[in-house]
Amino acid sequence: MLKQSSVSVAKSRLKSLVISDRVKCTPGDYDNICRELYYSLSKYMEITEEEFRVDICRTHILITFAGDET
Repeated sequence: MLKQSSVSVAKSRLKSLVISDRVKCTPGDYDNICRELYYSLSKYMEITEEEFRVDICRTHILITFAGDET
């Protein structure tokens, strides 16, 4: 696994905080939801964590994979 730069780690943490605030859950809960979705889908699809992204809003959940167009 490649080592992430401190900038990308900080950016990821800030994004997690903003999203968790929007959906009214703690950052830890948001991370757990994303992790569980990844593990559930990875049982049926060949994906990596780097390709997997979850965006949660109050009204919907958007799951994208690297290379997917939204």
